[in-house]
Amino acid sequence: MWIFKRFGGAHDYQVRFVPAGTTLDNLPADSDPHVIHVDTGLGRFDHHQRHVRTLSAAELVRRSLVGHDVALERMIRQVTLIDNALPSEQASSDLGMLADSFNILFEHDPDKVVELMLPNLDAWYAHEVRQVQLGEAFASRIEFHTPWGRGIAMQGPFGGSSVMAYRAGAVLAVYREERHNWMGIAAQSRSSVDLTPLAEALAQVDPHADWYLHPSKRLLLCGTDKAPAKRLSALDMRGLITVIEGLHLAVR
Repeated sequence: MWIFKRFGGAHDYQVRFVPAGTTLDNLPADSDPHVIHVDTGLGRFDHHQRHVRTLSAAELVRRSLVGHDVALERMIRQVTLIDNALPSEQASSDLGMLADSFNILFEHDPDKVVELMLPNLDAWYAHEVRQVQLGEAFASRIEFHTPWGRGIAMQGPFGGSSVMAYRAGAVLAVYREERHNWMGIAAQSRSSVDLTPLAEALAQVDPHADWYLHPSKRLLLCGTDKAPAKRLSALDMRGLITVIEGLHLAVR
């Protein structure tokens, strides 16, 4: 139902619930163009008659309504795994647990469960969109040398993923978040990196920006969700990399 609402333009609709396997008023599932049966009644959006573990009602609806959407495909893939009792990722398992919990709290009010779950599905989709864009930023990454080892720089609507950078062998992850023009440098938490020299260098070349050095000395930020920068950095990604590489030359 969330797909119909989010992608299919469904606004003026009524949700009805029937026992599993049955149909509304016991009519054939696809006999009334104004009634859509989902995952029941052996209609076009019921995957039970197909006996394929890569299908779910959500996947059938997605194929019918939505074109190419990587974020949605990632999301529905997890739903399909859960629906077929196959191992899934933590985020989807958590959402399944939430749906089960709402059904416990509102055992006799399925409409309330739907009302509560729809914004959670919106949030999950937003998470998948972000993950896709982080992956694209990583695919376009710039690799360079730092005094502490390999550095990876990424930029995109949501900046870059330090987790992806560290998995690729980076000690230092640099990002530029294009929506707000925020920038940041993050070192692996278990490293001995001290970003104080870099903070001092930035104070010289980028004096009007609000760069913040975290007490750990492994995080240097110019704007975050929790602390938006009043004065943004004047540097672009290449400029920031140049400062870091210049620091590398000075250290040598």
